[in-house]
Amino acid sequence: VGAYTLLFTFLFRARLTPGSSPAEYALYVVTGLLPWVAFTEVATRATQTMAEHRNLVKFAMFPLQILPLTGMYAAMLSQLAGLIGALVFSLIIYGDVSWSLLWLVPATMAQLVFLAGTAWLLGAIGAVVRDVREILQIVLTAGMFFTPIFYRTDDLPALVAQVVRLNPLSPVLGAYRAAFLGTAPDPVGLAVFTGFSLMLLVGGFITFERVRSELSDIL
Repeated sequence: VGAYTLLFTFLFRARLTPGSSPAEYALYVVTGLLPWVAFTEVATRATQTMAEHRNLVKFAMFPLQILPLTGMYAAMLSQLAGLIGALVFSLIIYGDVSWSLLWLVPATMAQLVFLAGTAWLLGAIGAVVRDVREILQIVLTAGMFFTPIFYRTDDLPALVAQVVRLNPLSPVLGAYRAAFLGTAPDPVGLAVFTGFSLMLLVGGFITFERVRSELSDIL
């Protein structure tokens, strides 16, 4: 949080809108970057979790569904630290706490569901396809440019904006920004993201359960 704040506030002096301060743009970037980093960490670690813990899978008796979720715990702890830093920075900019911070509650809950579904799905795929991590890294690198982290969707050409809005993470990024910047939230977008996350959770869990019985032989 501190690095990006210094970078965009004092070096680039970028602005979110004409007349706004560079500090607001830095907060915009940070609040979008934190959930994206959490997602990439969970997705990347999930693809290797089962292979890294093959001894536990083969010789220990415990719920294997827990293993893909370990990356989620670490990622959310890091995000929590980042959000605290963003909150301090927000207090410095605006001088008070807005009721818009309550948007963090539904945004975080929906994000946890999304990350759990991602972890189970990629944990199952990673156990079967060993090279999926390398493919995923390429996809995530490209996906970052189609995620509204460093730019506003409204500033894009119409066709590109439509593609970016299809990114499932766009609504949760918007909810985090609404919480810190006090901008108008998009409850419909967050509701759609929540519904998508629930479907991903169910689909990811079913996929993992189908692979789980074969893990000892696969690994």
